Amino acid sequence: MGLRQEKLGSQIKKELCEIFLIHKDWIGGQFATITGVILSGDLGHAKVYYSAFTAANRIAVEAALETYAREIRRELAKRLKNNLKKIPELSFFEDETMDTIEQVETLFDKIKRTKG
Repeated sequence: MGLRQEKLGSQIKKELCEIFLIHKDWIGGQFATITGVILSGDLGHAKVYYSAFTAANRIAVEAALETYAREIRRELAKRLKNNLKKIPELSFFEDETMDTIEQVETLFDKIKRTKG
């Protein structure tokens, strides 16, 4: 990923965090964190990764993001209008890194118990 993509991705992440703080209903009134933004080479598409902390939160956040995707992009456009000619299409994905870490730790604990 190029330097421009990284900088723009970081800026989009920051703006989305602020948007979600202001418009909590757009994420189902739940607590969610933007963990990363990856832009396509032509800057026309952004994959936005988010993390919600409980199973109930995940379902509510996912449903709300699908419902409010247009409004989120519109608000992002207002904030980035001086930096970009075209605002990227947003696709939201749940970041499952924490789940993977938890599974690995569980496996390590099982290994320790069987050896010890």
